[in-house]
Amino acid sequence: MDLATVLLLHKSSFIVGALCFFYMRWRSREPGLELLAVGDCFLAFASTLAGMGEQGSLPYEIWTFGSFSVGVTGYALMAVGTIRLSGRRRELSDWLLVTAALALSIVVGMTHWYLDNQTRAAIFNANASMFLFISACAISVDFLGDRLPGRIGLAASLMAAMMFSALIVLGVAFPEYGPIAPRNAFFMLIICHFSVALFVVVLVQERAEAKLSRLANTDALTGIPNRQNFLACLPRQLRQGDGFIMMDIDHFKSVNDRHGHEIGDAVLVGVAQTIAAAAGRELLLARLGGEEFALFLRDQTEETLVATADQIRRKIKTLAFDVGAGTVTPTVSAGVALWSDECDATKLRDRADQALYRAKRAGRDRVETYAAESVAALS
Repeated sequence: MDLATVLLLHKSSFIVGALCFFYMRWRSREPGLELLAVGDCFLAFASTLAGMGEQGSLPYEIWTFGSFSVGVTGYALMAVGTIRLSGRRRELSDWLLVTAALALSIVVGMTHWYLDNQTRAAIFNANASMFLFISACAISVDFLGDRLPGRIGLAASLMAAMMFSALIVLGVAFPEYGPIAPRNAFFMLIICHFSVALFVVVLVQERAEAKLSRLANTDALTGIPNRQNFLACLPRQLRQGDGFIMMDIDHFKSVNDRHGHEIGDAVLVGVAQTIAAAAGRELLLARLGGEEFALFLRDQTEETLVATADQIRRKIKTLAFDVGAGTVTPTVSAGVALWSDECDATKLRDRADQALYRAKRAGRDRVETYAAESVAALS
């Protein structure tokens, strides 16, 4: 493949990337995409300058220094964009990468290293390799907080691009030690740039899908899981030690009637957050609707189940909401039921609900356990 074709493919990889990033930024508003797009535009322009120089359309000094300075800045912008896309954070220190690229351009310009093809190519690709490595590290490290498969493909593409850039440096500086010819490594680098654009799009799409899934499974007011999520997460087969806690805010309708729905919503959010904090990550929790909450626990005894419910009840009782002339101090009633005699999840939840009804009948602000004989008496 001749040099003109390779340069055209090189420029095309950045143009395609820039178009993808601009489009995804318009659709998703994910941070960093605009910098990725601008960085690719810089690199496409640098590749254009190099192509025009190879054809003799520009003076040697102009296209060599122009393509070098614009290209290293483009890679720096890509690195900053990738870091922001990865962690969704904006930090002033990110711009140190761009400052480093500009400083490198100044040094190369003052020393006239750009006039030697081998020196220019080695420095340029060493710079590219460094920025690609930084980008790959950011994508990999942030995987722990954003476990999406697209990150793996993007990190792999960036690491591959870094490797081929390093092989170009090795092939240019030490031709006798290079495992592949610089031109072949350059061609593989072009493929990696297409792959980076592809996996950025995949990552943004996966984030959008994950957000929709969270919205579908989260109660919009309280931020805790909703009924749909709770029922979907319940195990198909229950076992010894499984238990339900059903909770209901006492006299919640009167709170809404006396103080308005804004205060009522504040009470709901406060109670939900208190339950979530007490439950931790190991328990299934949901707002089933209205002022009713449910928890599912494993490996319990009746004593531990009651103790957990009572601990949450006492924590909620410490809440206070200012209503101008006074305060609202919510309380909850709770019913608990422990698995027995092969009942399914629906029946066990109904038993906890029956125990909750007993707690309300017995004066509220208390915890009651399911007992078949007590339910029969109430009915």
